[in-house]
Amino acid sequence: MNRALDGVTIADFTQMMQGPWATQKLGDMGADVIKVERLGGEWERTLEAGGRLLDDVSPFFLAMNRNKRSITLDLKSDDGREVALDIAREADVLIENFRPGVMETFGLSYEDVTTVNPELIYVSATGFGSDGPYAERPGQDLLLQSMSGLARYTGRKDDPPTPVGTAVVDEHAAMLIALHTMFALFHKERTGEGQRVEVNLLNAALDFQCQELTAALNMDVEFERSEEGIAQAWLGAPYGIYETADGHVAIAMAPMPLLAETLDLPELATYTTAEETYESRDEIKRILEAYTREQASEDLLETLLAEDVWAAEVNDFQDVAADPQVEHNEMLIELDHPTEGTFTTAGIPVEMSETPGDVRSPPPRPGEQSEAVLTELGYDAAERERLAKEGIVGGL
Repeated sequence: MNRALDGVTIADFTQMMQGPWATQKLGDMGADVIKVERLGGEWERTLEAGGRLLDDVSPFFLAMNRNKRSITLDLKSDDGREVALDIAREADVLIENFRPGVMETFGLSYEDVTTVNPELIYVSATGFGSDGPYAERPGQDLLLQSMSGLARYTGRKDDPPTPVGTAVVDEHAAMLIALHTMFALFHKERTGEGQRVEVNLLNAALDFQCQELTAALNMDVEFERSEEGIAQAWLGAPYGIYETADGHVAIAMAPMPLLAETLDLPELATYTTAEETYESRDEIKRILEAYTREQASEDLLETLLAEDVWAAEVNDFQDVAADPQVEHNEMLIELDHPTEGTFTTAGIPVEMSETPGDVRSPPPRPGEQSEAVLTELGYDAAERERLAKEGIVGGL
């Protein structure tokens, strides 16, 4: 079958998660993603998980860089800049996530690059935007969880501000990059015009909190976290995680009369309005958890799900890997890496009937495709050898 982005070339100047996860999404759909890295490879390759690497490579890098070809360049050199411009000249899209001004120092600004490719889509991803009072600040997921209010509203009332357990701001920003790159490609398909696209972490962090932000800024209510751990500062009981005799179970929205009848807890039936379930959320959670602590997780879930109460297991990743629905969805895949062996990672999350994505290659070694990329750009053997000897291009 055809892939949706067959024939589209992405010049990928990104690192860490905000950019590389976006370009992997595009690569999964068929784009030729040319990953332009510094000599030796991008920093994420050596970012430890739990203080360790998976053999010699970060599992984080392996998770976000399949379906790409790597060329390593000294972008500070004139010859390295020329190679980068040659890549951009043949590309449909350039994506970068350096701090504002860095691409300019390389001679690869929007103005520089569109001089050689006027129809290029040029995507810049930053922490706070290309200008403004915070433009020069470091932009990183934890910092944006904190600045955007997310950490302040996560956890229990007496806990310190609590970040969530994944790089959620980077992840949403990556999806915005991929989505708006597609918007720009669609526009280019219709008009032939390229354009500049700017994505930043601050806007992404506010975007995915649109519900909570709108409530806080427009209602005369002082929202705060619950004492007992209702999982959202903006919602009433039972929304939260409940201890059981052998683990935990999550219960989302559920009418109190339904829970009262299902669990034979008549005291819950007295809470009949949304206001009551919010104002008394801690008391309700204490009543419910006193009951759930006496129940096995499997039995409790069976009882709740039989009455269509929104409930679920609370798993660790080993449980997730063995989950029958995860297995049915074929969401976890195994990839063979030339140096790291076989590893398990997340697959492609969306099914498309006519243009499905696929995994064609594992994450590349630094500069693994340098020679192939230069050859495609028209560099002959003598020129490739010179660039290698002078330390301009790695991997040759």
